[in-house]
Amino acid sequence: MSARPGYSGKIARVDLSSGAVSHIPTEDYARPFLGGQGIAARIYWEEVPPEVQAFDPANRLIFATGPGAGFSGLAGSRWVVCGKSPATTPQLFTHANLGGSWGAELKAAGFDALVVQGKADKPVYLLIEDGEIKIATAADLWGKGAAQVRRILKDRHGSSYSVAAVGPAGDNMTALATILADNDSSGSGGLGGVMGSKNLKAIAVRGGGSVRAAHPLQLQQLLEHVNALKKNIPRLDSGAGRSAGKVPCTGCTNECSRDLYEAKDGSKGKSMCQSSNSYKEWASRYYDDPGDVIFQANRLCDDYGVNTKSIAPMISWLERCHQAGLLTEKDTGLPLTAMGSLEFLQTLLENIVHRRGFGEVLAQGVHRAAAAIGGPAMELLYDDVTEAGERMTYVPKAFITTGLLYALAPRQPIQQLHEISLLGIQWVQWATGMPNANLSSDVLRGIARRFWGSELGADFSTYEGKALAAKMVQDRQLAKECLILCDNVWPVFYVEDSADHVGDPALESKVCSAITGREMSEQGLYRIGERVVNLQRAILAREGRRGREGDRLPEACFTIPLESERLNPDCLFPGREGKVISRKGAVFEKDKFQEMLGEFYELRGWDRETGLPGKAGLEDLGLGDVASDLAQRGLLG
Repeated sequence: MSARPGYSGKIARVDLSSGAVSHIPTEDYARPFLGGQGIAARIYWEEVPPEVQAFDPANRLIFATGPGAGFSGLAGSRWVVCGKSPATTPQLFTHANLGGSWGAELKAAGFDALVVQGKADKPVYLLIEDGEIKIATAADLWGKGAAQVRRILKDRHGSSYSVAAVGPAGDNMTALATILADNDSSGSGGLGGVMGSKNLKAIAVRGGGSVRAAHPLQLQQLLEHVNALKKNIPRLDSGAGRSAGKVPCTGCTNECSRDLYEAKDGSKGKSMCQSSNSYKEWASRYYDDPGDVIFQANRLCDDYGVNTKSIAPMISWLERCHQAGLLTEKDTGLPLTAMGSLEFLQTLLENIVHRRGFGEVLAQGVHRAAAAIGGPAMELLYDDVTEAGERMTYVPKAFITTGLLYALAPRQPIQQLHEISLLGIQWVQWATGMPNANLSSDVLRGIARRFWGSELGADFSTYEGKALAAKMVQDRQLAKECLILCDNVWPVFYVEDSADHVGDPALESKVCSAITGREMSEQGLYRIGERVVNLQRAILAREGRRGREGDRLPEACFTIPLESERLNPDCLFPGREGKVISRKGAVFEKDKFQEMLGEFYELRGWDRETGLPGKAGLEDLGLGDVASDLAQRGLLG
């Protein structure tokens, strides 16, 4: 039987403990959960009991693509990795979202997803090609950098293989460990440590298959239409520095700031967004010309397999502790007086990934490191930092709606945050008179009506309307995480050449219909997103993050006034009726936050007091078995 359009039709399972390889059909998961994060979350719910810990062999690593993977011009070849993370307390389900070519290659090799369980006796890697999976020894790769392993496996098996690997941070099971794939795509959440705990060093994949759409002409027409809508939208520059071209993902529409940086020594690599500037604050103080150092710092983190979002708040905290006399160079084994130098960062990373001396403490993440020292060291961790130890961007005291999005997720929900923040940045360009910037207050209010439920979604002077906006953002973004589509292209919010400039949120559902042949309305697609939101809420509840008691924000959000915001130093936002206001000096009001949570719970059909999902709502979403499980545990609202 041939696979349905948009799918390869199979999910691969590898048990590293026994060496067994098997397949299960995608279809059972695809209908209710579509793909990507939805399929991964459902498999996780079924197979990972709450008592299983991140580094237990029974934990799963679930690699999943969506029906959009492999199509040209769609920007749909994102992929996710899901599993229980070592980065939070308690340890919780998490996900990482990556780009590049690996996901599309997995699908071309005949698999929509890959489930890895168990633990190999010795280091291994997987070799996947056209429906065949082999387990090979990785004894010679263990301890090597992720980028180095990628090069070795390409030399060994052929450059057409796409490789996902972990560095020493993953080998040694640190909470900061990432997975690095082709095109320097990086996945965080501590899942690189989970990969290392299974003695799995890398996965190399190559496929000769192709994907088919149910209605290829309809899909092509849709993509041409979307391309025409987006042709004049300004690109947000990452400020990365010297560009040597682009490093697009498979099926890319070439609209993002994913540049290829070339250093003076000839080395090259991806330079984009947060990771490319993660060491900038300190390097700019230490060097007159820090450009190449900032790039090399990013490369070091990638090769060691360390999350740049976690390293940045850790360095800030170390700096404060040093200045306060709580930590010395002798205590830490770190050249703290040379902070900002490449030598400092390399020593820090070496100590963390090999768990040497104080590095053993830091390898657990900044929250646990602060707790280990205790006292004033805890007070000095006053950055806006997520439960997973990642620095928050697009903070609640600036964007308001992001307060709910952050509170409801253990780690940074960047795709959801982008829906609010990237439009805000384009509006700032208009408000400050940047040439050819036309996303005005009136346009943003129109977008808010269509995408966020009301104009109040674009009024940053009030907390009103933000609960509805957050729900709509979550449903749309989780559906997008199932397809999986890229943030830099989807949704299409703004249209240059139209009367009101407001985009069309129904485009994703039309693309889904054209690919899968499954008639999908805008609301039907959102319902899939809502199903995944509720499933993940249930997963977290039974793992110990139980509703309102777990929906919290760092105290700094409520106590430390806003000083600046990324690409918006004056903290300008549209207020009532679109008037320009500044939120500089604002804090996130705790009583308003609690009111927003209650309103959000009611919109979701969850219990207003506890924030736990209710039986009727879960059953209505086709999650009756989830409701029964939660009922037995006393976790229904």
